[in-house]
Amino acid sequence: MKQVCFFLIFIFILSVNSLQSQETKIYRLYLKDKGNTPYSLSKPEDFLSLKSIERRVRQNLPVDNFDLPVDKNYFEAITKTGAKIVAQSKWVKTVTVHLADIEILSQLENLPFVDSLLCVWKGVLPQRTITRMASQMDSDSRQNDINSYGAGFTQIAINNGHLLHNEGFRGKGMSIALLDAGFINSDRIDFFNQERIKEIKNFNHEVNDILRESHDHGTRVLSCMLSYKSGEMIGTAPEADYYLFRTEVIGDEYPVEEDYWIAALEYADSLGVDIVTSSLGYTTFDDKSMNHTKEQLDGKTIPISIAANLAASRGILLFNSAGNEGGNSWRKINFPGDAENVITVGSVTKDSVRSSFSSHGFTADKRVKPDVMSMGSGVSVIGSSGKIEGSNGTSFSAPVLAGLTACLWEALPELNSFSILKLLRETADRFQNPDSLMGYGIANIYKAYKQNFTGIQQTSDFSGQIYFSVFSFDNRLYINLNNEELYNSCLIDIYSTIGNRMLSVKDFSGSIDISSLPKGIYIACLKISDKQYIRKFIKN
Repeated sequence: MKQVCFFLIFIFILSVNSLQSQETKIYRLYLKDKGNTPYSLSKPEDFLSLKSIERRVRQNLPVDNFDLPVDKNYFEAITKTGAKIVAQSKWVKTVTVHLADIEILSQLENLPFVDSLLCVWKGVLPQRTITRMASQMDSDSRQNDINSYGAGFTQIAINNGHLLHNEGFRGKGMSIALLDAGFINSDRIDFFNQERIKEIKNFNHEVNDILRESHDHGTRVLSCMLSYKSGEMIGTAPEADYYLFRTEVIGDEYPVEEDYWIAALEYADSLGVDIVTSSLGYTTFDDKSMNHTKEQLDGKTIPISIAANLAASRGILLFNSAGNEGGNSWRKINFPGDAENVITVGSVTKDSVRSSFSSHGFTADKRVKPDVMSMGSGVSVIGSSGKIEGSNGTSFSAPVLAGLTACLWEALPELNSFSILKLLRETADRFQNPDSLMGYGIANIYKAYKQNFTGIQQTSDFSGQIYFSVFSFDNRLYINLNNEELYNSCLIDIYSTIGNRMLSVKDFSGSIDISSLPKGIYIACLKISDKQYIRKFIKN
């Protein structure tokens, strides 16, 4: 009898272990629409944070239908089939689900709002999820000293970032989200001011602890920006705020990681983050039938690239590593580095020579990529041990430049994200002669800061009495003034970057026709009585 009981117990344990090790699949559901969402564009505060709304307002970017969440009834219908939702996107209208039973698939296919399905992962899904929030410590009162960059100096000096730091800009007031693989010991490293780490969140299906058991790739990436220990290492934006989001799956490579990446990006947008930097990119996968192709590198085919462009249209400045494929068969940039409004960053050495591993451009539709270059060979980083180490890869050139650009945007708050992007390209050292290896060349942050667009002198500085901003869209220039009476008593002159007056308009009601102007950068000069107020804008 005891032998029979033991045998039955053995069979039960064997059955449970077999069930837990059974291969399952994750599918991406493409939705036909978002359904009857209960939210309204007139009340964006119901689905976006105040900071996210303010970022749009500051850059004159509207809240639109892309921002509206998917109808929750769709999610309820999906979960009723037995599928488990692991990610969703309102921008590209997808829901990503785990199927413990493949027979559920036919039920999902028959849902009236589902357009199509795509398998994006297969394997054994972990049974639990652990996340951990960063601990807090006393505020770091250390002050930057240009002579005490330590190991961080060269990678900052390549882009002349130390000169911008010397002007007093170190990322204060800017927020940066990292999309990465793991952040081991980021809460224990004394190079980091822990008060600057605002949130740590997991978006993928792995169960290991982000801060203890996952990977330190994200820790190294973070160190390029947040580090501050005088005489040892200073990062590119030590006074910015940081959000650490893990999207990458360590154990395998499948397109589902792109779904997690999109989910994290949309979450970053909802928080109102200014800059996103991602040292991730996708090309080929463990299941070759899921591979992307070079012909798809057009910025508008693969969902992750579509989402990246949508993030840019919401006023987010998005940096992505070009990839380390320069020496292998793929050779090209990765996805989402092909997106038009992503700043795709390649790698150079300390001698300003392109790193051999840095991925090549152009895109499939012949656009210039990578956009700009920063140091990615022999970069100084902080590993999970809390010690300074050397690392190679565009994984580090992207965050180095993202941090410096946070300082640039702090210095030029009147510019929107598109203006900053163009400024980075146009002040790089090869802007007049870009190529597929270096793009527009090595970014020059200080030149971007000091760029003199015109010889026009401003006779009166910005006054708290008058608020003046401009935004170009669809062949019109929208002028915002805080006093409606001023529209009938002022003059707008539009100048080219070399100082030629292109247009002059008086007595307007809030916008003017600029269809006669070619694409480019212009200066709007508002004249009220004997005072002038100058703002730059871009006509796309």
